Amino acid sequence: MTIQTTSTVNPTITQGRKFDQVRDGATVIFLRDGFAGASVDDIARSARVSKATLYSYFPDKTVMFQEVLRAVLDSAFREPAFETDPAGRVTTALPLVLASLGAWLTAQPRLSLLRLVSAESQRFPDAAQAHDRATATRVTAPLSRLIDAWIETGQLAPHDSGESARQMVALMIGRIQLPAMLSGKPPAPAALTDQAERMARLFLAAHRPA
Repeated sequence: MTIQTTSTVNPTITQGRKFDQVRDGATVIFLRDGFAGASVDDIARSARVSKATLYSYFPDKTVMFQEVLRAVLDSAFREPAFETDPAGRVTTALPLVLASLGAWLTAQPRLSLLRLVSAESQRFPDAAQAHDRATATRVTAPLSRLIDAWIETGQLAPHDSGESARQMVALMIGRIQLPAMLSGKPPAPAALTDQAERMARLFLAAHRPA
């Protein structure tokens, strides 16, 4: 798995010619086996380097894991979850937005990332908190701005758009992403569309203008 990232690397890490190769190899193993289950031998084989080369870049396994989490989180949330153009009718646009969000939530590496941060939340609470912040910034906030635009055009009744966005995202995670994480496979497109339309109808019934 090749990870593209732009955020800052831990200063204790040495970057060099094989850094990306080592990190990508570690990513495959950590996403598959978690922190405790990942062995340095498996990581070295996945990265196609020696253990000595691993330790020339990372001082220990914990720092390696934290760098993988940082890089995967950065990469996973770079792609927009849905179109943020408020043009058109909310009755048509919202089901499409939610279907796009559902597909985004259940695509890799986001599904494996959720599994990893959930499993390791006690050992690495900062990772879970960073995941929550990324969700709020990259998913909930854009959805809130869309809702505000629909309120401004009179298509929705005035209400707390931030709260309704948080509720919709939580519902999508609970109804779409968590079942996909537990089953190991994303929902069928037809099932995803059906869920998105149901959630959109529920939201519109609650916030239809008087």
